[in-house]
Amino acid sequence: MVKYGTSFVPEKEKALEWKDYISMIYINDADALEFWPNECKEVALEYIKTSSEMVKRLLHALMDNLGVKLDDSRVDALMGLRMVNMNFYPTCPSPDLTVGVGRHSDMGTLTVLLQDGIGGLYVKKGEDSSSGNEEWIEIPPVHGALVINIGDALQIISNGRYKSAEHRVRTTSVESRVLIRPMERKRL
Repeated sequence: MVKYGTSFVPEKEKALEWKDYISMIYINDADALEFWPNECKEVALEYIKTSSEMVKRLLHALMDNLGVKLDDSRVDALMGLRMVNMNFYPTCPSPDLTVGVGRHSDMGTLTVLLQDGIGGLYVKKGEDSSSGNEEWIEIPPVHGALVINIGDALQIISNGRYKSAEHRVRTTSVESRVLIRPMERKRL
């Protein structure tokens, strides 16, 4: 399945997200090659396969750290639904009036983010309990590096030993940018 859209629909959103996106759900290679857009299907398919293998290795390591041994069928169940999201954030004439993506955490176990060189990804550090102020830390893009977010499902499975990362994306008036993320979304 392929879903695409824009977030320029003011009557449906409280805070305007300034982005276009395409989401491609992976069922199998044949469906991906038939239904995904020609312009990106081969690269997106290779990317989701490579990142899925990396996520499997990370899940094994994270669960081993908790004293839980997993076989491949359990790792596949933890990974759930696999998809690739490609977000395009065009330059914004008034970035102070909008967001790229509002604050949220991811539902699945792990999310792999490939940033471009522009930046704009922020992670919530926590709240100052005395003032109630939130602190957001920008995650600077590093060429060739990936950002791995812990998701809600992994926080639940680990009884809170791993914390889900609340994050957001800020817009910029300087340059358009792209964020690609293969996701494993836990089936509920």
